[in-house]
Amino acid sequence: MTAPATPAPAASALVDAAWLRRNLEDVVLLDASVDRRTEPDGTTVFVHGLALHTERRIPGAHFADLVEGFSDPSAPFPFTCPSPDRIAAYARELGIRRDSTIVVYDRLTGAWAARLWWVLRSAGITRVRVLDGGLTAWEAAGFPVTEGREGSPPAGDVVAGPAREHFTDLARMKRVADGRDATPAVCALRRTEYAGDPGRPRSGHIPRTTNLPYADLLGPHHTIDPVRTVRLAQEHGLRQGAGTVLYCGGAINAAGLALALHEIGIDDVVLYDGSLSEWRAHPDLPLVTGPEGDVGRDTPPTHRA
Repeated sequence: MTAPATPAPAASALVDAAWLRRNLEDVVLLDASVDRRTEPDGTTVFVHGLALHTERRIPGAHFADLVEGFSDPSAPFPFTCPSPDRIAAYARELGIRRDSTIVVYDRLTGAWAARLWWVLRSAGITRVRVLDGGLTAWEAAGFPVTEGREGSPPAGDVVAGPAREHFTDLARMKRVADGRDATPAVCALRRTEYAGDPGRPRSGHIPRTTNLPYADLLGPHHTIDPVRTVRLAQEHGLRQGAGTVLYCGGAINAAGLALALHEIGIDDVVLYDGSLSEWRAHPDLPLVTGPEGDVGRDTPPTHRA
């Protein structure tokens, strides 16, 4: 670090490629990419994105392992948020200091980067920004990339700090699903995933939840479109003060949605960390199939899988 990074817009968690290029020497830059693979039997597995990182990355970036380093290895579901102390310990390994400005990116839609932004915030590490559009936007701007790994950074000194509630759990989602908790809940998956398939076991969405796909909020080069976000948030009745619960398959796209909502001033959402990975693992819990509108928030579920 040679000088404090030029401040990004105060209310925004995003920086653009030009800002990052100007401040590249003055931030801790993390690549949060994850490699999603489909096995021969059709199952999906997630592998840390180190191979992708070393193949092509932004100069100065270090690899941040979301699969193991920033997840709880003892949890039964992938990407479960670890304890604040574990988050801070791994952050120190990545060279993060108390006064560091952290910038996170990935090479896909930005949801992985948003997940790391959210995880760090949950541990009270708040000087973190997301590169809007990630590697896609960086390359579209004509900025250079490199390969291989950076050398290990000097250990940082960041520690976990106080933070508001960032996550909720299965018990609360059960109350949402059966109507005992009227908190609005939104699924961030694509419409086809939200709707599910009545012929496929354990597909669909949690009862009494609506659908706002994170992908619908993205513009060119995977950048977040604030105008579109405002319009769709208004259409879905989302507002600051409601404490909306967001979920998806594994609280990744939900983190992207949380970031987009943060950009328009809705910053009190929580993520259901287990999301559908946990919900589907309980055969007694209901799932609803069909598009949004087929089942309202006050209508009992029509399909149990």
